[in-house]
Amino acid sequence: MDRRVFHPLILTLLALIVSACASTDKRGQAETHYIMGVSFIQEQDATRALNEFLQAAELAPKDARIQAALAQSYQLRGAFPEAERHYLRALRLGGPDPKIQNNLGSLYLDMHRWDDAIVQFRAASQSLVFTNQALALTGLGFAHAQKGELPEAVSAYQRAIRENPRSLQAHLLLGEAYETMGRTDLALNPYRQAVSLAPGHAAAHLRLAVVYMKLGERDRASESFREVLRLAPDSEHANRAAELLRQL
Repeated sequence: MDRRVFHPLILTLLALIVSACASTDKRGQAETHYIMGVSFIQEQDATRALNEFLQAAELAPKDARIQAALAQSYQLRGAFPEAERHYLRALRLGGPDPKIQNNLGSLYLDMHRWDDAIVQFRAASQSLVFTNQALALTGLGFAHAQKGELPEAVSAYQRAIRENPRSLQAHLLLGEAYETMGRTDLALNPYRQAVSLAPGHAAAHLRLAVVYMKLGERDRASESFREVLRLAPDSEHANRAAELLRQL
């Protein structure tokens, strides 16, 4: 199984959309390969998915869905230039599509092309038909943060949270942005929200504990550090929590 190389907070899996009928034998064969490829993508097996999508694209080279799926497989395999080429081809063939723009934005994050990522995430987040604008806004904020544009990052994360108050990633990244800005006091609430949303998330408890520690709330910090040790006793998070707990 291939390890995912894209930024784990961003990429959206392609939906399985099957045509009602195939107009030709070639089209039917392409659809079969496409369906098989999507099933492998859902299993995170990018190598076998890539093989299926390549066969589908040979049979139906002007199908935007297949081009987008092919791009995603290349991205999962770490072949970023090839992924970009096929994402752009999908957009040329099918016109603006917020899901493809979002995925292209995630690719540009992988490539550290922050300005290009901002363009794609902004376009996806502004689409009135995109059902996951919070995802695009989180990506937009992350790209701004990587450029050191922290007020813009905070604004994007806040918008993401308004769109989806249960977005764990947006809460964690908002807290991180506030910490980077030196506003530890403002980081407290996003981390509390993250822990509330995911009580078993050791990294969220660790971030909350560090903020408590910086704010001088020793008892709460100690409690959160101990929760990290309970949740993930053999992890790097636990090692860090134990070290800081000793300092308390």
